[in-house]
Amino acid sequence: MDSTFNTNKYGYQLYTLAIFDEQQIGVPVAWVVMSRNTSQDIAVWLESLMLRCFQVRPDWRVNAFMVDDAMDGIIALR
Repeated sequence: MDSTFNTNKYGYQLYTLAIFDEQQIGVPVAWVVMSRNTSQDIAVWLESLMLRCFQVRPDWRVNAFMVDDAMDGIIALR
């Protein structure tokens, strides 16, 4: 998971979530534009994604999660 920072005059951030496919190639699969950058907002987005994944594949599980050094993303994952 990664986000843009300070790239537009409105202060919105674009978050991108990527996964690895069977050949271990990164594939972007989800995006969200946020006007606020709080761990609570990120957690709401991630929860929505996980619920949708479980609806499609009930046996799906997260093996690992990687973020840059952004503390809001780390807090949201906990």
